[in-house]
Amino acid sequence: MKKVAITSIFGLACAIAFGFGFIPQVEQTASCAECESDNLSGIKKAFESFDTECKKQLADSADQRKGCFTSNIYNKILPIMKAFGKDNRFGPGDRILLIGETQNGNLLAGANRGFQTVAPVDKDSVTVKLQKIDGGNGAIVKICAVSEDGSMKRVGTINFAEDNETGEKTATLSGVQGKIIRVDIASFGGVVKKFQYKLSTN
Repeated sequence: MKKVAITSIFGLACAIAFGFGFIPQVEQTASCAECESDNLSGIKKAFESFDTECKKQLADSADQRKGCFTSNIYNKILPIMKAFGKDNRFGPGDRILLIGETQNGNLLAGANRGFQTVAPVDKDSVTVKLQKIDGGNGAIVKICAVSEDGSMKRVGTINFAEDNETGEKTATLSGVQGKIIRVDIASFGGVVKKFQYKLSTN
């Protein structure tokens, strides 16, 4: 009970601090921002749908999953997964992160937004790019790889300070083939400021 109370107090402190923008820069990379698990059910459905579509393309075998990521098979499955993603079956359709495409957004202080790939990625290495295009707030971007069993691992981080400086920052992820990538953007700073961004992957 004591541990639960301490954890709750810590979580509340993080939320308040992000809302008012006074966490020191060193603390902004701390454990108040680990991998989010709020859409694990949607991610599980994405893996299941990908497996189903892969089985339509390949005969059942021990190496079937590996065959799903060869370009001639993966490129047949991906358009189907994109179509599925638009109907919100894997989570909010506007939060689907498609490799090679861009998501735009605007966050106020204390707001969080999560994006995920519509299917397990076929590449072993992926680059996530976040461009701050306007606003005086900062942001912590945590990038996680989700395995089919639901386990999550932090594979990248991007930080923007609370100032008016704009520009692009990147994180290169490795060892992510077969994983669904989740990118969570948490904005912090003044309550009347914003963090306007463009998010892309390749």
